[in-house]
Amino acid sequence: MTRLGGLVYALIITATLLSSCKKSNTTDPNPTVTTPIDTAWSVYYSATELPKSTLFNEGIKLGEIQNKNLYELSGIAASYVTSNAFWVEQDSGNPSIIYLFAKEGTQLGSLKLNSVSNRDWEDIATGPGPMTGVSYIYLADIGDNKSQYPVKYIYRFPEPTITAANPNQEIATLDKITFRFPDGTKNAEAVMIDPLTKDLYIVSKEGSGATIYVANYPQDVTKEFVLVKVGTLPVSTITAGDISPDGSEVVIKNYSQIFYWKKSGNETISQLMKKPPVLLPYTFEPQGEAICWGADGYGYYTTSEVIDSTPAAISFYKRK
Repeated sequence: MTRLGGLVYALIITATLLSSCKKSNTTDPNPTVTTPIDTAWSVYYSATELPKSTLFNEGIKLGEIQNKNLYELSGIAASYVTSNAFWVEQDSGNPSIIYLFAKEGTQLGSLKLNSVSNRDWEDIATGPGPMTGVSYIYLADIGDNKSQYPVKYIYRFPEPTITAANPNQEIATLDKITFRFPDGTKNAEAVMIDPLTKDLYIVSKEGSGATIYVANYPQDVTKEFVLVKVGTLPVSTITAGDISPDGSEVVIKNYSQIFYWKKSGNETISQLMKKPPVLLPYTFEPQGEAICWGADGYGYYTTSEVIDSTPAAISFYKRK
């Protein structure tokens, strides 16, 4: 090869390599998602030997859900727009509708989500969001009994005003928070919004311990991301959770117990839940999968699925 020919050949190779380094305009169907560094903690105590709190009264039944078609209630959240009312949702395979009830169980209205399906909605929360002073609904499509969905979703949208003149509404536009767990496919049934930071906490259900994950605010709604692993608790089958309106108290529950944490200072949620909880009063419910604080913070509420024709009741546990 002549010197000139060698030079031309080198230029061709260089151009080819530079071209291959250019970013492709084609969307990657399998995007690379960076996994956060695992700095999570683990704590150990016996969930059956925890002390019992004396801060709350035993539960009282306020009423029964007055819609006999709602058999699989798996989440409840206080409304910050309608006084003394709660949003509830059903899990997998049910219509893409959430319902607003008075605390006595009377249905006040509904909201249909036209743009998404109910793959396995497992919890619902209300709290602050992107717009200051606006209450948002966070609807968690995070259930996965068969561990077949590596990607999970939380739908976020402003809480609507339900009126007697316009009780049944529809929504087409919402934020879709898309994420994966950092340690494999998980089944989860609890979502919590920290009103002080707007961070979202998700608690896994399966396994010997409940793992807590966080999606820090602002949550990306433009692309998929990976949650940060916070820590693991020695409790199991967590079905719901909530953070109080002032951000100082946390409850999570399984089918037979409610675990409670209360801040003593300016702890973060992660620092708080690293401490041993205490147990709160709980009257057993058939397939009890829902808990929330009242909007006024004066107590907490629970409800359940319908099992063996036992109506789903709304129960209230008042702060002493």
